Amino acid sequence: MTTGPADRRRWWLIAIVAVAAWSVGRAGIDPTEVVNERGWGQFAKFFAAMFSPDLSADMVGLTIREAGVTIGYALLGTALALLIGSLGGVLLTERIWMSQHGEMGRGRLGWMTAKVVLALPRSMHEVIFGLLLVNILGLDPLVAVLAIGIPFGAVTSKVFAELLDEVPRDAERALRASGVGRVTALLVGAVPFALSDLVSYAFYRFECSLRSAAVLGIVGAGGLGFQLSLSFQSLRYEEMWTLLWALILLSGIADRWSSAVRRRRRGLAVETRVDEVGPAEVNEPHAPGADRLLVMSAAAIVLALPVAWWRLGIDVSNLWSQRARTLARELAADALPPEIGDGGVITLLNDSIDTVALAVLSIVIAFGIGAPVAFLAQRPSKRPESASGVLRHAMALVLRFGLLIARSVPPPVWAFVVVFVLFPGLWPGAVALGLYNAGVLGRLQGEVLENNDQRPALLLRATGATNAAAQTVATIPAVAPRFVALGLYRWEVAIRETVIVGVVGAAGLGRRFEDQTSSFDYDGIVATIGALFVVTIIVDFASAAIRRSLR
Repeated sequence: MTTGPADRRRWWLIAIVAVAAWSVGRAGIDPTEVVNERGWGQFAKFFAAMFSPDLSADMVGLTIREAGVTIGYALLGTALALLIGSLGGVLLTERIWMSQHGEMGRGRLGWMTAKVVLALPRSMHEVIFGLLLVNILGLDPLVAVLAIGIPFGAVTSKVFAELLDEVPRDAERALRASGVGRVTALLVGAVPFALSDLVSYAFYRFECSLRSAAVLGIVGAGGLGFQLSLSFQSLRYEEMWTLLWALILLSGIADRWSSAVRRRRRGLAVETRVDEVGPAEVNEPHAPGADRLLVMSAAAIVLALPVAWWRLGIDVSNLWSQRARTLARELAADALPPEIGDGGVITLLNDSIDTVALAVLSIVIAFGIGAPVAFLAQRPSKRPESASGVLRHAMALVLRFGLLIARSVPPPVWAFVVVFVLFPGLWPGAVALGLYNAGVLGRLQGEVLENNDQRPALLLRATGATNAAAQTVATIPAVAPRFVALGLYRWEVAIRETVIVGVVGAAGLGRRFEDQTSSFDYDGIVATIGALFVVTIIVDFASAAIRRSLR
């Protein structure tokens, strides 16, 4: 008896609900063991400080300088990630290993080798790279650039390969049949068709790099994140909010810039609205010189990269200096062979299971917040005219700003705040990652809603249906598969992010990694990285299987 797509989706839904319920049970459901009532005072004091940041001349000057460092790290890290991603994307795409007739054959070994090689850096968080590189290069600005560029390059390779594999192979087959080589046929026959999505992802990656540059302050890399960690150690909340508002401003600018470029690159020039006779599609051609945004964006990036290189004082020769080679050998001697440590395999397996549960809980929280907010925060299809329409528009603006704050505040900061009111364990890490990922998911899901065909919902509205009814009948079924796919993508990312909430005692491999880092247990760190790699691979395969069932 064969099962159809609907049956597979139903079984996957049951499995997802079961895993979520198991994760809640593993984290604990007794409020007396989860909630710390004595911490609400500090919790309220932290958020009260957001309305009274430290705006002294010294603090503002420091914030501006450190913001420049953060932007420099993000720019150079993104450039390195795109370089690695462009090369890795070619190696990871299935079509580069296929014969002219579309058969993998012997090429499967090369494709699998490329996947395994790039899966290792993809499974490691930027902070792990940062901590390892600091032991070799010291507090060199190269640490932050490499810590962002290498893992993000591996992630970009996977995404670029998937985008290229989705392009029809007709043009590439014709080129291969005429004697053109595999790589040339791919670059000419596939890349131009995927270029819009590749450019879109490149700008999204810059947004991610900006947030990661702040997180790397944990390892002393400098920038806004490092100053945040110093201010938090002394509980100077007003200083923290000065730095956080700077991060929120930078994230907001990057968000608006990348969104504008993506829309322009995709050629979105069609606006749908409802007039007196029902839905009408209005084509609005670009104004003369409208593509100037793309040209100016490219020019700004090209000019900014050498400036960032110079201002940060990047010296690539430090990578192969005598001191770096000596420290790398010493680190390798301390780290190899890996050592599981006290508790053996059972404890390591238990921590790995906690990591999966933590990531599942965080995405359940993120999805539960992000998806409803994405609907409520939609931009109106036409200018609001009634008082209720103006009120909904204002509420949508507030909600979008709330999502911006959620994804701009680094997860370690959320974790430190949440641990005021939650006892150490799975829940503080899950809530911290859930809030952060709610901001990211809500933003991505909001973009899905904006790009979704609004005509079915508008038709229902024109016939007298309420907005809620129109969304339920026409919009939710259309966007649900994409929403779930985005949730699965963030689940994969959350597995890596569990490492950075270990600082608040969150259970799992993150806590294990934090303890090992504090005791300079490098052979134990390698064993933990290996476990994280295995968990990432398992989650990747599970996520891919679920996404296939949604197609």
